[in-house]
Amino acid sequence: MELRENELILCTNCKNELTGKSNFCNHCGQARNHSEITSQPDKKQNLHQIAAFFGIELIICLSALLIENHSLTLTLFYDGLMAIIAICFFSINWQENKLILKWPNFSLKNIAGLVIATILASLTVQFLVANLNQLVFKENSSFYLNYIFHPYGKSIMIVSIALFPALFEELAYRGFLMERLLKVVDEKETIYITSILFFFIHLSIFSFFWMLPLGLILAYVRIKTKTIWYGVIMHFFFNLTACLFEIYNYGDLF
Repeated sequence: MELRENELILCTNCKNELTGKSNFCNHCGQARNHSEITSQPDKKQNLHQIAAFFGIELIICLSALLIENHSLTLTLFYDGLMAIIAICFFSINWQENKLILKWPNFSLKNIAGLVIATILASLTVQFLVANLNQLVFKENSSFYLNYIFHPYGKSIMIVSIALFPALFEELAYRGFLMERLLKVVDEKETIYITSILFFFIHLSIFSFFWMLPLGLILAYVRIKTKTIWYGVIMHFFFNLTACLFEIYNYGDLF
């Protein structure tokens, strides 16, 4: 197989770069088999895609932050816009990215365990956040107030806060972004970088103590399972629990 000068030779097992004369991968030890080695676009192209994606996301999030009073229509507009961006970037390298839409080793037992752990973690976070708001800001802060006056406010809130982020943030960050970064750095660095960017794009320092760990866990699960679907389910139930917690606090659960 003839490679262009600016292309990398990567180990198909761990995706780390191989040197031209190496017979074994220095990272995982797998024997080099030229028929199984794939060439990838140079790092510059991948970095350009990553920068374009995150730059667009950051501009949109900053523009939303500058608007003082968000109407429900405007909130849904931004939700839709972020969903379109996620789909567009994920589709750029569709032949590669579509592989993580498969679900190898599907397990109801694993799903049940992850859902229970996610719900418990979310309840813990909501309890701590509610108490911190009282302690630091001397007030109750609730995102449910943005939806409470709409006849279908609860349903819209669940779609906006639980369903859309679970699908499209996973598609964007544990999908597109992780796939591009894996062509540039190793798995451990990819987990850290995507988690930091995931936290940063939410533009909330206050959420550091739970948003960054959540990003790390979702990224780790994505790497280990080689699919985004476990992460989608975890993300959905984490945010859904937060929504139901807010509704329950206002005595409006049923």
